[in-house]
Amino acid sequence: MNKMYIKRKDLNIESLYDMRDDKSSFMLAEVYRNAKSVVNKSSRSTKIKNGINPDHYPEITKSLTDMISIWDSTLNPADFYVKEFNYLKYREGDHFVRHHDHVRINGELDPNGRVFSTSTIIDKSDDLRGGDFIIWDQYNAEHKISLDVGETIFFSSFRDHQVNKVLQGNREVLVAWIYKRT
Repeated sequence: MNKMYIKRKDLNIESLYDMRDDKSSFMLAEVYRNAKSVVNKSSRSTKIKNGINPDHYPEITKSLTDMISIWDSTLNPADFYVKEFNYLKYREGDHFVRHHDHVRINGELDPNGRVFSTSTIIDKSDDLRGGDFIIWDQYNAEHKISLDVGETIFFSSFRDHQVNKVLQGNREVLVAWIYKRT
């Protein structure tokens, strides 16, 4: 079976509210292109809060890695770890074009790279229009995934996905990337 994603609502998002309420500054998020990170607003126009350490959120990282055995019961969640968090704000006009999260180094897949990706809705305005999460299946058909506050989508980092342009309102998400222990 070729799973496209799983959607869960079992993260304790209240433990993430300190990220939301932290007054740290946001900056334009970068994209990784040609072996370097650059700001490219035509590809990605979100704001990011840097410096959020997954080790400071053991309950969240455990919940995310536990999704691995739901994804595939033959995999042991202890063989994986959450290495990166991105807290992202999408405001009117913000988007992230079609991409996948597994990074290539010198044109080759990174064997120690991202294996699974997650996106959890932490907050969204009542007037939100647009900002839809789109994921593509193995036949290149796109699927729009509705996510409510507190819901997480879990998927392969090799799977193409995007966030459509926010037409009105805002949404805030925690993106996490899960790596295999080497």
